[in-house]
Order: sequence, then structure tokens, then C-alpha cells
Amino acid sequence: MDILSFILGMSVVVVIAVAVVAVMAFVKVRKHNKEIELVHTIMSTEFERTNREREHDITEVYRAIDSRLDKLESKLITSRKA
Repeated sequence: MDILSFILGMSVVVVIAVAVVAVMAFVKVRKHNKEIELVHTIMSTEFERTNREREHDITEVYRAIDSRLDKLESKLITSRKA
């Protein structure tokens, strides 16, 4: 009976230890998931901002080119008339 009690006691200790380790692992995984979600949100926001800036810059370049071409066209038309 002593050996059976010892084995059952040790089994309970092992099961409790495994449960504690599993809970700790679960908590760590949740913590890392939250950190990953935060990094993902920050990166997504940064990508969107960069894309908006790039689109704005492209639009500004097109405006500048269009303005210069209009001025050139105007000069060519006035020089033809003269």
C-alpha cells in the first residue's frame, strides 16, 4: 500500500507540474500574439502612410509635368503666331 500511495502522490505532483507548465506556456503564447498583432498594426499603418505619400508625390510630379507642358505649348503657339 505504501508504494501505491507513493506512486499516486508522485503522479498527482507530475500532473500538477504539467498543468502549471501548460498554463505558463499558454500565457506566454497569448502575450506574444498580442505583441505580434501590435507590430502588425504598426507596420500596416506605416505601409498605408508610405503608400499615401508615394501617391501624393506621383500626383505632384504629374502636375509639375503638366504645368510645364502647358507653358511650353503656350510658348510654341505664341511663337507660331508671331
